[in-house]
Amino acid sequence: MMTAITYTVNFKKTVLASVIGLFLSQSCFALQEISDESLSETTGEGIALLPENFSMRLNGPDDSGMGANGAGSIRLIPVGPVSTAMQAKGYQKADIFINGISLAQSKKDYGVGRTADDWGTPFGNIGTGSTGPDDFGRQITSWGSANNPWIFKTVTANVPDFVGQSKDVAYLTFEAPLMHTAIPTTGAESSAYNLKLGLWVDAFMRDSGIAENVTNDLYAGLNKDNRLRLAVVWDGFSINGSNLKVFRTLDGVTSNMGGQYTANLKINNVITPKTFNYGLNTSYNATFGLAGVVRLNSGYTNGADARGSVGFGTTTRNIYQLDYSRNADNSVKRDAAGNVIYTQGADVTSNPNTSAGILQTYTPPTNTQKTTTYDGLPPAANGKAAGSFPNGGMCSSAAANTYDRSANENGGSCHYQEGVTARRFVASSTNTWTMPAVKSVLRISTQELGLGDSGTPALGGAVSNFKTNSNEGIYLYNPNINLVLGSLSQPLIFNTDGSNFSFELTRIPNKVEVYSKIYQRYADIDPATGTNAVDSSINYMGNTCNVHKCGGNITIGGVTYQDSKATHSSITIGSTVYDAATNRLTAYKGIEAFGVSIGALQSQSGLVSSNTVDYSQVWQQVREGNRTGNWLTGYNYSWQSWGGWTAVAPKGATANNPDPYETTYRQNTNGQILGIQTTMPTNISSTLSNMSAPGATPSNNFGSAAIDGVLIQHFKFTTTGL
Repeated sequence: MMTAITYTVNFKKTVLASVIGLFLSQSCFALQEISDESLSETTGEGIALLPENFSMRLNGPDDSGMGANGAGSIRLIPVGPVSTAMQAKGYQKADIFINGISLAQSKKDYGVGRTADDWGTPFGNIGTGSTGPDDFGRQITSWGSANNPWIFKTVTANVPDFVGQSKDVAYLTFEAPLMHTAIPTTGAESSAYNLKLGLWVDAFMRDSGIAENVTNDLYAGLNKDNRLRLAVVWDGFSINGSNLKVFRTLDGVTSNMGGQYTANLKINNVITPKTFNYGLNTSYNATFGLAGVVRLNSGYTNGADARGSVGFGTTTRNIYQLDYSRNADNSVKRDAAGNVIYTQGADVTSNPNTSAGILQTYTPPTNTQKTTTYDGLPPAANGKAAGSFPNGGMCSSAAANTYDRSANENGGSCHYQEGVTARRFVASSTNTWTMPAVKSVLRISTQELGLGDSGTPALGGAVSNFKTNSNEGIYLYNPNINLVLGSLSQPLIFNTDGSNFSFELTRIPNKVEVYSKIYQRYADIDPATGTNAVDSSINYMGNTCNVHKCGGNITIGGVTYQDSKATHSSITIGSTVYDAATNRLTAYKGIEAFGVSIGALQSQSGLVSSNTVDYSQVWQQVREGNRTGNWLTGYNYSWQSWGGWTAVAPKGATANNPDPYETTYRQNTNGQILGIQTTMPTNISSTLSNMSAPGATPSNNFGSAAIDGVLIQHFKFTTTGL
């Protein structure tokens, strides 16, 4: 143990100190001395601790045998009755046992890959080396250093109270060693960045009809339906940089800065009035307060070593005809959203842009156009019978539509037919996906191997076996969790209304002296000048705590560490991208990303992926009228044959019409689709050759996740009696 003793003389205050390195080996302690100057840089006034060769595990009452390893428990016992109404709904009490909490250094060195023997939960011996699957871990060589130890100390800071007035507040702080800006990968201190935590939890439903005593097992005969059991192992992480502050909160809140309102809530099917506070509450004043930073980091995750690697095979590229699915009456099938349904047809790579598979979208109207569900003919109107077009079917008379257009109500629409084809461009390939060395993994599992036990070691049962099944459980790879829980100006407080207990992270007062020290300024939403400037004169001093940075830096004994003066939190799991200029972390989105899986991620080969793009092509047919005879004998009129289908080139977009249609006629006589665009590329060959398969990842890989820059404005948790 290192102690700092403070005394006062007439000339100046001096700090005298000595360092005791704590060796938790059999019975060996060592005394190490450091200078007053080094210790004062590190601790100020307080007590410093330096655990060396340290580990811990909750064992059973007899820790001399292997069977007792991991058998120690922390038991949470419910107090008080369950109400009659809750019993009627099936609620019962449950005992919770937190078993075998173990903390050590990983069996593997920092950055070395972990396997099922590491993330399992054997609760074996904690030794000095990696000796096999029954060795849980190693002793932590040095948890900090003489210049960077664990610290208890008292500090006085000047901060604004709840109305923005600067005041001194004294607080007691308990700090883990500071986190290095460059994480050591070798040497004694690297062991503190390579911790391994293990525990397992039982929740047993109590039998309220059996009284507990030393010989009576409350859970005898219960099956697994009455029990929730899970195991947690995190191999490869650190808590360096974490701290907890305890203090008496400042004051300044008056009764007119908040109030109460009553809302009618439906609780157990009964309308019950409940009173809630809003605004600042006088309970914030001069009460017990907490603030802290919880830093649980596995290391940097923005490099190639935190991503899988992908290798592609040969890419196959094809173009397929899409055939429109038809109903029995020849109308087009549609899905529930109204989209046309089609199936992949023939391979037309060698000659893709033809009219094969055309869907005719417009046919000149005649009296013969009819289907079961859509006859394409007008209803009875204006003295005309149903199913009757003017002029003998509008487009049935070549004379009216070609030589006497003044009598034609539809003009040139009788000369054209329109249709559309669809083509699917596909680039497909197989690929391998290779998992890198797993530097850190947090596994939460429920499935036991072996017989298991309906009891728990605290009541004579056995230690469960969770250790080798890699196909079960939730796996979180390389998590970095940096949570900022309040500050001296926004404390976490505890309160009671006489029957229920609550803890609350206080609201941030609307005082610039306070919120300017908490909020961040984001350049992308805050113009610096002009009429739209947002608080441009205010210096916002908040920032985000993540694995790369947590406020500023501090140098002690020639070594630079991160401090923990940030105001916003960050949580990432798996592969990330880091922007050092803005201290911003985002999730990496490529197929190499990994972070969350159900079952352990494994390297795989033969994964299939394809890139598919569908294009449409508008087509048109043209016909003209034909006239024979002369004015003496009379004329005969008929339609000439339809010409071949010709592709319609895309129309150029304009400001008023950015998505122009290539189809012209909208009568929709066949109950088909309207407003079609030509999207077929003009250079089909190069478009296809430039397509690549995106690649595939294992099916149980859910990718990475990031929540960065989180500020907790206010929260409150309140217990409620059953």
